[in-house]
Amino acid sequence: MRSSAMLLLSSVLAVMLLLVGSGRNDTIQVVDTAIAATPVAPISPIRAITSQSCSSNGCPTSCDANEALVSAICVGVTGAKFSDTIRVEDGVLTATCGSSTNNIVVLCARK
Repeated sequence: MRSSAMLLLSSVLAVMLLLVGSGRNDTIQVVDTAIAATPVAPISPIRAITSQSCSSNGCPTSCDANEALVSAICVGVTGAKFSDTIRVEDGVLTATCGSSTNNIVVLCARK
């Protein structure tokens, strides 16, 4: 049993030396290919928008045309609540808050 293990080890070593001696770098090419094929991280389907002009104009905030308004939260000194008003103008949802609100946080999702 011991001689067969030595024979196998010698064969593997001989093949490795043969590959190194012939200048072949198959393993490096495989690694390069694997790194090049790594996909790029996808863009998040959710985007957050904030506005801090609530005391002056109610901070009207809307999403882009390729997005849907998912959530609108009005943040004030004492806490947070969902938007006071959500209007539809030309097919676009616009969320607003009351004048006592400090800012609004709107979440938009890609359609």
